[in-house]
Amino acid sequence: MSMKTALVKKSNWSSRVRGQALYAAAILALILVVVLLYSCKDDEGGGPDPDPTSSKTFTVDGTRLLDPCGDAVILKGLNKMSVFDENDPEGAVYFPEIAKTGANSVRIVWQKTNSEGKATSLTTLEALIKNCIKEKMIPIVEMHEATCNLNGLNDLVNFWSSAPVVALVQKYQHALLVNIANEAGDYSVTAPQFETAYKSAITTLRTAGINTPLIIDAPDCGKNLELIVPIAAGLVSHDPKHNILFSAHPYWSKVDGATPQFIAGQLNAAASAGVPLILGEVCAFGGYPGDNVPEYYGCSAEGAVDYASILTEAAKHNIGWLLWEWGPGNGYYNVDPVVLCPTMDISTNGTYASVQAITPNDPNAWAKDAVITGAYSIKNTAVKSTYIQNGFVCQ
Repeated sequence: MSMKTALVKKSNWSSRVRGQALYAAAILALILVVVLLYSCKDDEGGGPDPDPTSSKTFTVDGTRLLDPCGDAVILKGLNKMSVFDENDPEGAVYFPEIAKTGANSVRIVWQKTNSEGKATSLTTLEALIKNCIKEKMIPIVEMHEATCNLNGLNDLVNFWSSAPVVALVQKYQHALLVNIANEAGDYSVTAPQFETAYKSAITTLRTAGINTPLIIDAPDCGKNLELIVPIAAGLVSHDPKHNILFSAHPYWSKVDGATPQFIAGQLNAAASAGVPLILGEVCAFGGYPGDNVPEYYGCSAEGAVDYASILTEAAKHNIGWLLWEWGPGNGYYNVDPVVLCPTMDISTNGTYASVQAITPNDPNAWAKDAVITGAYSIKNTAVKSTYIQNGFVCQ
């Protein structure tokens, strides 16, 4: 082969190599452009969450609630009747005020309809969830329309399992807890009735794609913890995710025999049985006021509850709790005229400053103790895991 021929062949080979290199560079540039476009889309909220924990949820391990990073969280927070707050329907003002307490969670009261009977908006509910998360508090959404009525449970299960609601829950499942129904069931509900109803609810919600912890309130309007204790393990076992919390609302009034010994016995029994328990509503008033007196006497001494013993005993077993209720606006709206209940309002105007200003002679004096000054108060005992402090992201 002559030198000239060799040079020509080398030249042709070099041209092909350069052509292939340019082609490969063009493909690589195209891939980088596509990746950049999708990254921008994610930044705008239109794509998948880049945080790998976004597909994870809080989980229940034995009696402990764990965040997606695996750290234990003991719920210490408050209830807020968001669905009835017409002045601040999205919580833009009151969530920052609640956050000043140090609370790590808020139980958001919600309904399919508002106080005027009009349909509520999932857009508003999403805003509430987002605003709660923004303040680094766990949003616990509860549906309020089956209160004391087990027959109303199925309707709320249908709500939770509807496609738009499932999509909303899945979007925020990394931060959200689902409280299926508030206090479903009155004093007459039996354990078999309750267990059957909630096994059906669990199956429906899991099949629909809800993966978060499910919170099940006790019957007898939340008070009957004794019914829950023997059936709790069966309900947890029934859940394919074994991701269940139970909630009692200890409106156990002093006049009805709720001594410190009674309270200790109730919580000891649940702890000994390994029940994953929280106390979803804790208040110094609202208990059964006794026979032959109006229901609204629950706001007075007749309905007084030994909340201090409840918080003391809960601490012994690392049981989380949520105070009822941020306020103002508590009252008995089913009587005419309406009887307001300031003893159950933690704040008088929705601000943390109003809780700080409570004096020993105020009707809600217990609230300052439970929120700020007491040994077991939110301010002194609530802890936010690193996951929560980082804005619900593992780092």
